[in-house]
Amino acid sequence: MKTAKVLITGIISGLALLGIFSLLSIDGGIIVAIIVGVITGRLIDDDPMRYTIISISTYNLIASIIVALFDPDAKIVLGLASSEKAVVGLFFGAVILMIIFYSIIGSFSAFVAYNMRSNK
Repeated sequence: MKTAKVLITGIISGLALLGIFSLLSIDGGIIVAIIVGVITGRLIDDDPMRYTIISISTYNLIASIIVALFDPDAKIVLGLASSEKAVVGLFFGAVILMIIFYSIIGSFSAFVAYNMRSNK
């Protein structure tokens, strides 16, 4: 399958699954990363780890931006409250660590799914 379609599929499925898990009040970040990795590993024809990292990074950035914009406490993250500048750095640091952690998990699951598919 074409890489653009796989990237869009990974991003949309990641955002949809994150939305479902947040509605159920479940922290499903690791589960979503594994599912997106398996989907990407099954659909892509070459180098699924790279495209999984791109998909997971993109949907995590989109979800973090949505949370920062629509959260009632977003004044702190957006820098409108001048007294808490350290919170902005903490937020961005947590987002970067989350992206790295979930990308590693998702790329490992994509690697496993790709190798299981190609060993048949």
